[in-house]
This record gives sequence, structure tokens and C-alpha cells, in this order.
Amino acid sequence: MKHSVLIVLLLFGSSVFGEDAYTKTGKKVILNDDFTWKYAESAVVDLNTNMRKLERSSDHTSVLVSKYNTYSVYYNPANWFNAKASNEAAEFGFENTRKTSYSMLIYEGVEIPLETFPNLILENTKNVDPTAYIIDIEDVSVNGMAGKIVKYHASSKGLNFIFYSFLTSGKFGSIHFIAFTLESNFDRELEGFDSLISGLVVNK
Repeated sequence: MKHSVLIVLLLFGSSVFGEDAYTKTGKKVILNDDFTWKYAESAVVDLNTNMRKLERSSDHTSVLVSKYNTYSVYYNPANWFNAKASNEAAEFGFENTRKTSYSMLIYEGVEIPLETFPNLILENTKNVDPTAYIIDIEDVSVNGMAGKIVKYHASSKGLNFIFYSFLTSGKFGSIHFIAFTLESNFDRELEGFDSLISGLVVNK
């Protein structure tokens, strides 16, 4: 990670050295004149004002209500249907009507800090594919509930997949809403993933 940061600094010249900067996830770093950097003690700034917002659409006419009475999932039945999830821990599973993408929702009754949630997901994925890695993490709110969308890559049985997961947590517990498809298909499915995730409503 230090190498990639250093390359960026060299590309943009030396005027930034000795100044403060922020990573995409809001962590403050101090850039030194000797080409080194370190995290500042105050690690996180509030990025909520720039957070992308997903909201339920009027075409989300079908609904699944959690047996835990903590959340519901509204969805468009023309695009998705309820299906058995591939993971036994999931309460709900979905498959799109073209049979090219899949989704599932896992609920835990305990609160997990959002800053550590993505790495927990990655470590769990590495039990299946040790080479799995995170591509991007984005701060997002879904119907007013703050969380993170984590995009990560993993392989299984010679197939490459992209996972697109919304993570949120609070006093209600923790939710991991996963959508996934083949890597070659991801760009075509992204809009549908956002639409499905936007149907999540948490009972605060």
C-alpha cells in the first residue's frame, strides 16, 4: 500500500509533502518530506455529506419480511425472484429473471464496527479462495441507513466472480446484502444490483 501511495505522490509533484491527506475511506494520513507517510492519530473524518444514496423505487412491489422483525426487502418481481440461497446462513436468496446474477442476505444479531466489517468479509471469503481481494469500498446510504458497498473478486472452480455487498450495522444487528455474478458480466448487472439493494429497509 505504501508503494502505491508513493507513486501517486511522485506523479503529482512534491508540493503535497508535509501536508495532510485523506484516503478514500476517510482515514487521515500525514505526508512527510522524506517520501514516507503515516496514519494520523485521529483516523476517520465524516464523509457522510458525500455519501451516495440509494432509495426504494415505486416498482419494488414485492416484499420479504425478516423473521427477526429487523428489516424488510422490497424488490421488483419483473427483475428478481425469491430463490434458495447458496449459503445456509442466509435468510433470503434472490436470482434475477435472466438467470445471470444471484443475491443473498445474511443477518447477525450483533453489531459489527463498519470500519472492520469489510475485512471480516474478505477473511471469510479467503476460506474459499485464498487469492480473493477487495476492489473498492464506497460509503453509501440505503433508505437512510448508512453503510458500505464492498466490491471484491473471488474465484471458484475456475470461474471468476465479482461480489457487490452492502454492509450495515447498528443496535439492530448487522446485515450483509450480497449480489454477485461472473466477472465478465458485472458491468451489465451493476444497475440491477443497486436496484435490488435499494429495496432494503431496516427497522431502526
